[in-house]
Amino acid sequence: MKHLIEALQKLEGQKIEQNLVRKALSGIDFAKLSYSDYLEGKNLDEYNRIKICDEPLQVFLMTWPPQFMLPIHQHKNFWGFVIPLEGIVAETIYGYAARKKKVFLHPTKTFKPGELIYEPYNVIHKLQNTSPLDACISLHMYHPPFYNYKGTLIFDAQNRKLAVLNEKANMLSWTLPADHYDSVMENAYEVEKLW
Repeated sequence: MKHLIEALQKLEGQKIEQNLVRKALSGIDFAKLSYSDYLEGKNLDEYNRIKICDEPLQVFLMTWPPQFMLPIHQHKNFWGFVIPLEGIVAETIYGYAARKKKVFLHPTKTFKPGELIYEPYNVIHKLQNTSPLDACISLHMYHPPFYNYKGTLIFDAQNRKLAVLNEKANMLSWTLPADHYDSVMENAYEVEKLW
């Protein structure tokens, strides 16, 4: 982990953009990344978000219980990279046409340990540990390092619900207190597969 943090710290003072970060990450052998100290005392069968650093990018480890997924969400105020370290992370990308009240579902892709998942601004996606038995561990890097969820959309495709988070929201979730949402809309869209 020390080698990764040093590579990212070398970006200080530069304009942080995805190609610069991708280049810095290209010199890292994620198979040799030492992160077990950060997991000490953590139950890997629970969702954990374990902070590594906040500058020049927000970096954290995430543990995913079997079949855990984040809600479908938009990256309204941040972009970044996710790298699976143990297990496989599945990503499904969505499109949203508000005027037509449609959510478009792209085919799901899977990523093995060491592969980079790029998450651009405004992407709408879902990440998931698809294993029914094993936990998954991933590394996340986001820019800017400090952001909020104000204006971020989250989707419940099964129930066709759409919510807009506000500045009180501290995570992407459907279980936040009611005053953490600017709005929650029922029957907000239809879902259409693009294959």
